[in-house]
Amino acid sequence: MNTPTAFTEMKKAQDILMEAIDKSARTNLESVQKLLELNKEGLSGLGEVSNPSDLIARQSAAFKEYAEHLSAHMEALAAIGTESREQLTELGQEFAKTMDFSSVFGMTEAPSKPKAKGAAKA
Repeated sequence: MNTPTAFTEMKKAQDILMEAIDKSARTNLESVQKLLELNKEGLSGLGEVSNPSDLIARQSAAFKEYAEHLSAHMEALAAIGTESREQLTELGQEFAKTMDFSSVFGMTEAPSKPKAKGAAKA
């Protein structure tokens, strides 16, 4: 393997990582914006509460909405992680296929072994 190839592969790996970081940051930002909207909606609706059971029902609905949103957010982050891991694995496998350690360690190709003299004949 030559040096430009190694740097090219490292650049690809760096690009994959930076893309995963960017996607994660954008997903987190969208999630925070959604949670702020949910808070705003929840607080604006509290002025219309007439009895305690109505308040509890609204709070339960808000908690359910938060939980659903957070679950979807975690699934999105897990998908980003899975995608980047698959890309890095594929890149690593391609990188390993092109590696040539023979020049690094002075390895030579092993001579083929002769067949055993007492091998059974068919």
